Amino acid sequence: MKTLLMTGVLLALSGAGAVKVGVLLPLSGAGSVSGQAAKNGYQLALDEINRAGGVLGKPLELEFADDGSAPAKAVPEFVKLVTVEKVDFMAGGVSSATSIAISGPAKQYGTFMAWIGAAAVPVEDAFADHPYFFHYHPWSYYNFEAILGYFKYLKTYKKAKNIAIAYEDGPFGSAGIDATVAAFKKAGFNVVLTEKFKTGSGNFGPLVSKAKAAKPDILYWVGYDTDALPLATEIRQQNLQLGLLYGTPPSWPVGFEKNKLADNVAGLSLWLSSSPNKDSRTFVAAYRKKYGTVTDEYFAPLAYVNLKTLAAAINAAGTTDKAKVAAEMAKTNVSTPFGQLTFSPSLKTKYQGFKAGNWLHFQYLGDARVPVFPIKFAQKPMVYGK
Repeated sequence: MKTLLMTGVLLALSGAGAVKVGVLLPLSGAGSVSGQAAKNGYQLALDEINRAGGVLGKPLELEFADDGSAPAKAVPEFVKLVTVEKVDFMAGGVSSATSIAISGPAKQYGTFMAWIGAAAVPVEDAFADHPYFFHYHPWSYYNFEAILGYFKYLKTYKKAKNIAIAYEDGPFGSAGIDATVAAFKKAGFNVVLTEKFKTGSGNFGPLVSKAKAAKPDILYWVGYDTDALPLATEIRQQNLQLGLLYGTPPSWPVGFEKNKLADNVAGLSLWLSSSPNKDSRTFVAAYRKKYGTVTDEYFAPLAYVNLKTLAAAINAAGTTDKAKVAAEMAKTNVSTPFGQLTFSPSLKTKYQGFKAGNWLHFQYLGDARVPVFPIKFAQKPMVYGK
């Protein structure tokens, strides 16, 4: 009987006009691991939303577009979704560079943006005066606040004092690098190297040689998943001795945990599938049921939360009117796999979701990502190489 009733709901929904959400993601290129993870999260949420009756008594539809991890491709794809596909809302967004590129047309068309990624401050600048910009991912200064807290712990308990910084040459890595150096110095660290690299180039030989001469305790790199393996390989080949190799890519290479080069590499994540949080366990079970596996990429649950909260706001507003949906989105107060989600002002935008307190630090230990800090969330002791 339950199956028949559910079929009836779906048939009823299919006969009505849909509410359309455009989803712009890096489904190819440097950010594709994050983009594909996010797409899975959106599709899982879409299933649940439409099984529950859709929005406004209509089915919810997603129109996916691939920005190719490239600003030049992101702009026409965004404009097509808004002007040709005539989507009611836009979601997605991983790369800071592509988000900056589409900020002009987004403001030109007054597009409602429920945005999951793009942490760089220039994105915050670009959308500072946009009335319909809801940002879920912490801004980079929230990320750095969490990182600095971890490194201060290492300074106190592991005597980590010297930091080398490697950063990619796009907005994600380069924006705010001077402030990052200043903050480390203010916290009592010696910044012994700052070196820019081109993400995806795989050429880390000269950078690691300079790091080896500088003798850092921590090598802190800001780049993308494509940089993780070449950097770890070069460090092993040159026998660079570190207390910790710490990275902040939005996602990590598929299967990286199985590679011995990943041993003890540390990083930042908003979420791990091992989280005991009730909402996390529910998400993991649903994800495993749909896809037959599980992921540790936080862009999957982030996209899931993104679409579920947008759909809830549309239903609460009783209309697709942007101003009324925004007013309902602003009231969001729900538990999620990351903790409670509410929106409050950031330094420059009106609606910021997750902040510094939502981050976890993990290490690759025993073929898995294991939380190691904050200590109250640690599942194993961290491994420090000095």
